[in-house]
Amino acid sequence: MKNFELVYASEVDRYLREHRALLVDIRERKEYELGHWPGAVNIPYDRMTETGAGLSKNRPVLFYCEHGGGSMQLASRLGREGYTVATVVGGYEAMKKFQKTYFKNGGNV
Repeated sequence: MKNFELVYASEVDRYLREHRALLVDIRERKEYELGHWPGAVNIPYDRMTETGAGLSKNRPVLFYCEHGGGSMQLASRLGREGYTVATVVGGYEAMKKFQKTYFKNGGNV
C-alpha cells in the first residue's frame, strides 16, 4: 500500500494549487542555490530525518530531490507517519526538462 502520491513534473503547479501544498526541495543548500523550482523552500534531506523537520501534518507537502529517489524514500516514510505527502517523479532534473520544453513551446505543453 502506497502512502504518498506521485506527481509528474508537468503536474507540479496544478498539484500545488489544488492541494495548497508546500513545495520542499530536499537537496543540499548549495544545489538549491544553483537553481530550484519557483516557490520551493529548502530543507535538506539530512534535516528531514528529524521527525518531519517541523512540518505540519495539516498541510500537504510535495518533495523533490535531484532525480526522485531520495524524495520518494522520504515521502514513503513521512506518509507512514501520518503526513500528507507527494514526490516529484524524476526530481528536479525532470522539472527542469519540463520547464525547458514548456517555454520552448511558448507555454503550451
